Formats: sequence, structure tokens, C-alpha cells
Amino acid sequence: MTTAIYNRLREQLDQYSVGFPATKSGIELKILQRLFTEDEAAMYLDMTMMLEAPDAVATRTGRDSGEVSALLEQMAAKGLIFRKRKGDEVRYAAVAFVIGSYEFQLKNMDRELAEMMEAYLEEGLLDFTPGKNILPLRTIPVQQSIEVSHPVAPYSQAREIIKTKETIALTDCICRVQQELIGKGCGKPKEVCLSFGSHADYYV
Repeated sequence: MTTAIYNRLREQLDQYSVGFPATKSGIELKILQRLFTEDEAAMYLDMTMMLEAPDAVATRTGRDSGEVSALLEQMAAKGLIFRKRKGDEVRYAAVAFVIGSYEFQLKNMDRELAEMMEAYLEEGLLDFTPGKNILPLRTIPVQQSIEVSHPVAPYSQAREIIKTKETIALTDCICRVQQELIGKGCGKPKEVCLSFGSHADYYV
């Protein structure tokens, strides 16, 4: 059961964002076992990327509402799922591994996890051997020419966009934190990542 639930969790995460491919060493399963309990893994498998209240999740999955509420809050506190609060209402949703639960591991990142992630980056996430992992961003032919442009928002426009946000969070870069823990730090400032709105609220 233990291996099975984490294999199912890996398969689910592999459908999102940049994926979560399997490796020969199984390092990705060790990472999942480090982050998720079996109960949390099972709960994640019942989640979607659509925000839901605990009662709705409980009704949909046939679980006890109180237990669901407690488990979802526990998972959100560990950075395994996304949480959005609005007044007295709180809702939760599944997130990808990258960008998602990996970035939410700032409080939990230590040398052991950093080394596990380094091994997985080399063997899994960043291994684009032909026929192995599908690049998340790739060219798809559409049988016609497309004019390429790379507009950059001027400072004044970017400033106005940011001014509309009620919450702005500044956090350490998880990549620089992870690399520093394994002795490969770049020496650049770590507190450089910005998030806005509900994502900033959750990050805080």
C-alpha cells in the first residue's frame, strides 16, 4: 500500500505543469514520502486544481467533514496544497510540484531535502533525453506564419499593475536556498521572489 499510494501520487503530479517523471532510482518517491504522509497522499489524490471548501470535498469524497477540514489545513500548512482565505471562508486546491509545492518548502528545506532535490533534478525533472520527458513548453506547428514579438511592459505600466495588488510578498528564492545548502550557492541575494494577491497571502 505504501509504495502504491506514492506511485499514484507521482502519476497525478506528472500531469501538472512541468510534470513529475519517474526515475530508475526512485528518488522522486523518496521525496514524496518525505513530504506527504499516506493520509495526505490519499487526500491529494481526491483533490482537483479547482478551489473547494472542506465541506464540498467531504461531500464529494464521502469523508467526514471535520477530518477533511483538519487534514486540508494540515496539508496547507506544510505547503502541499494551495489555500485561499476570504473572510470566514477557506478553500483549498491541489498544486503542481513545480511551480507549486516545491516552492512552498522554504520552511522545510534542509540539507537532506536539498540533496534529494538535486538528485531528482539531474535524473528526472531536467533530463530531456529524446523520448523520455516531454518538454512543458514546445513549438507546435500550425501551418502558418506567426509574427513574433517580445513586448516588455514599461516601468510605469508595471508599477500601475503592482499598485492594484493589496498584498505583496517577498520571499527567498527556493532554488538559491536549495543550492546553497549543498554548497553550490551563487552568492546572489536570496530574498528576491515576489508573489501577489491570494498567492502572497498564502505564502505569508
